[in-house]
Amino acid sequence: MPSMFRCTHCLLLALALGVGALRWARAADEGVVALPPFMVEELAKGPPWRYAQSPDFEILSRCNDATTRRMTEAYHRLHRLLDLVLPARFRVRHAVTKTMIYYDQELRPAASQEIIAQMLRGKNEIPPPPDLSPGGGQRGLRSYIPESRRITFLPNMRLWDLDMMAVFAIVRNGDIDADRMFLTPDYVGYMLRNRTPALPTWFIAGFLSLYPQMTFERETITIPAAEWISPGETYLLKADPKTTRPLLPWAAFLRGDHSGNNQTKEENLRVWASQAELFIRWGLEGKGSPRREGFWTFIERSSVDIPSEKLVQECLGFDYAGLAEQLTAFLPTAVRKDMTLRPDSAIKLPPLALRLATDGEIARIKGDWERLEINYVRQRYPDLAAKYIEQARRTLLRAYDRNDRDPRLLAVLGLCEVDAGNDAEARDYLEAAARLEVVRPRVWLELARLRLADYLAAPAVAGKLSAGQAADVLTLLFTARQQNPPLPEVYEMIGDVWSQSAVDPSRGHLAVLSEGVALFPRRTPLVYRAAALFLQHGHLADAASFVALGLRVAPDESERARFAALQARLPAEPVKPDAR
Repeated sequence: MPSMFRCTHCLLLALALGVGALRWARAADEGVVALPPFMVEELAKGPPWRYAQSPDFEILSRCNDATTRRMTEAYHRLHRLLDLVLPARFRVRHAVTKTMIYYDQELRPAASQEIIAQMLRGKNEIPPPPDLSPGGGQRGLRSYIPESRRITFLPNMRLWDLDMMAVFAIVRNGDIDADRMFLTPDYVGYMLRNRTPALPTWFIAGFLSLYPQMTFERETITIPAAEWISPGETYLLKADPKTTRPLLPWAAFLRGDHSGNNQTKEENLRVWASQAELFIRWGLEGKGSPRREGFWTFIERSSVDIPSEKLVQECLGFDYAGLAEQLTAFLPTAVRKDMTLRPDSAIKLPPLALRLATDGEIARIKGDWERLEINYVRQRYPDLAAKYIEQARRTLLRAYDRNDRDPRLLAVLGLCEVDAGNDAEARDYLEAAARLEVVRPRVWLELARLRLADYLAAPAVAGKLSAGQAADVLTLLFTARQQNPPLPEVYEMIGDVWSQSAVDPSRGHLAVLSEGVALFPRRTPLVYRAAALFLQHGHLADAASFVALGLRVAPDESERARFAALQARLPAEPVKPDAR
């Protein structure tokens, strides 16, 4: 196992970034009630909160400055190294700056002990969490978790919303080995899978297979020699390169088809995944990385175009046969030699100006983290969610009641009430944040949802939205559309508005749905809305294209039946593309 996974204290560090459900499941197996951190400031006397901002994230820290700097420098260095093998343009982008919260381990007991007392006061039992194992649903519930069972607070978590991500870490001051930190595969997977437009399936699978093998050391990435399909096949390949089986046909491989190799399903998948990893190694390999830019261009264009032999030739300079020859010739080298990658110049770390955090910064950042905890707790221990809602409100209102009207604070207050199920209270906060032009896609989405519900409750024109009502909601949705990350819910609601509007949309109006489908081609509710609207308004070629896509990506028979019903309404003869 690569050395980066041997860090003694990595589980206490923010850069591990990947506790999540796995840590919870382990705790549950041991009979431990594992909760997100609960920070009660009035009970945790100690050093003040410190604040810093960089182009990548905001920091709120109750660790000493030296520890905070080491953590932050390691975080920056690892991301700059990651650029060598996964450029930033292939990772999810958020308009809302990521937040990092560092908490001194010495302050943890004071916060935890009192909160345990609050949560258990007057209770003899805590309801158990649902079984969250795959396919678990509500199966496997234990009857009770007695009060005597140990409650623990997860020391390290990454939580996210539709439009932002935050990390919390309990850190031991003076015990940070920056050279042995790493970005977990879970975190890297999040950045890959949430990128829009969606990256090719083969690239995501291959990179997530390759990444855990990499060792990050200061300004060097080392990728060990490959294993080809299995240890046995790798041994035979090393002994005689002519013994290896042929590569999968490129057309099938690139579209993610690993079913036609006349092997078992598991074997086919292993061969396909090995070829994906080999393709990435080939793209990265070579002195001066002569193929790398063409390889990145191919991935970028494959995100928006259907992969083809022509695309391979344009980006990589080979047809399918030539590409197969290239990778077959490279394979013996890949299984024998490690690969070392270094940046062209020394990594420059941005300056970090730490200062005392303001009350507003503490309330906003800490309160937003506590808001994210609500859904995590609700899914696992629903009876305890009210305590987390109460704590988030208390934190956020501490600044609001002092007349802080930072639009970012107003946005979090509104989203907190939405997440608490209190739309009526959320409305004023969301409206105020929107008036101040907050950059937060979900705020505009939620406000559009509330206004659309109001208008549908009192439609202006024969049960339909008037032109003014539709325009009002669409203005909010188009503001959300202009902010990162793109949200499929925004495009779906645009479709809902046009389906409820008394004004018939033009093809130009509906073009935004084509944009949404290009970004989220596997989001079947969105594909269906687009297909139905284009069909309803007579744009038959577009409708046929969306129906064909829906039939390909539908996850089950019921979804395929919906698209088949639309297909039955299309003309039997081919239709010419609509004039644009």
